[in-house]
Amino acid sequence: MPLDPSRIPGYAKGQPPDRAVMSKLTFMDELEAIWGRRWGAQSKIGRLRYALVNPPTENEASPETFEDPAFYLLSDGPPDLSKMKQQYEAFTQALRNDGVELESWEMPEVVEGPYCRSRMLWAPASALVINGGAIVPRYGLAPWRKGFEALMTRKLASIGCPILHTIRGEGVMESGGNLIFLDPHHALVGMGPSGNEEGFRQIEAVLSENGVKEIHRVVFTEDIHLDLVFGLADAWLALVYPSGFDGKTMDYLKDKGIQLIEVSEEEHRTSACNVLALEPGKVILCAGNPHAAEALRERNVEVIEIEMSEYIKTGGGPHCATGCLIRDPGPLLP
Repeated sequence: MPLDPSRIPGYAKGQPPDRAVMSKLTFMDELEAIWGRRWGAQSKIGRLRYALVNPPTENEASPETFEDPAFYLLSDGPPDLSKMKQQYEAFTQALRNDGVELESWEMPEVVEGPYCRSRMLWAPASALVINGGAIVPRYGLAPWRKGFEALMTRKLASIGCPILHTIRGEGVMESGGNLIFLDPHHALVGMGPSGNEEGFRQIEAVLSENGVKEIHRVVFTEDIHLDLVFGLADAWLALVYPSGFDGKTMDYLKDKGIQLIEVSEEEHRTSACNVLALEPGKVILCAGNPHAAEALRERNVEVIEIEMSEYIKTGGGPHCATGCLIRDPGPLLP
């Protein structure tokens, strides 16, 4: 194939490569040409373009989960797997109907982690893809989550997504469900069992290199993941369970001009805050949260209600079930 001068920065026939021109190119300049796509989802409400989804497997309702549901944090017992698979089909069809390109991650029916049988393999939101690539988490929640990091790394590599950082050492940061971008330059990070100071230090460094100017620590009073108590639905509108975290965070959000719809304890338990925004003002919400749905619609948000009762049993909802790989940047905070 002959050389195409238009593709080569600083090309001049008969001359060596122009090092001065090449040295000015950044990783982001070359991202799509080298890594295949413009990877990045440094927003929670920018238009969702490409996402990772995991069909439920027998790991979610294994003999081990029936033997000791308390150990697996299944207070209502394991899910009805047949029903969960039906709900997965309805959920992913809603994503397709909205034009989202899906990457299906087919997990083995039996996954043994380093300590025990795994569960919550249906939740690829743990893959935190910022502009340029992914931050791989390190779990602190429970022994049955350990090992998902390695599976995730191999999956991301297989589709060409660069790994920018892996939480390591004594750090704990359960990435995607525990970090929420208010916009590409402002982020909330949950602290507690799912995020410690060393994990924060590591993620802060990567985010700062990637244009994040302000990171607010959220201290939990209940729950362990930020996306269970806070969910952006529009610019600047969010569902919030105020009992779930510290008062300083409520003040911070109000200072940023974010209108907060407070979710009741009952609808908190049915994952009302765990919304997935498809674009500003359009969300997928777990069915069975009528007050949250009505409040959103009153504020001109389009709400797609999907039955996800079996996902709720296992500790999540549509946000947890979606690994956002590519989003538009979305609106900026005023």
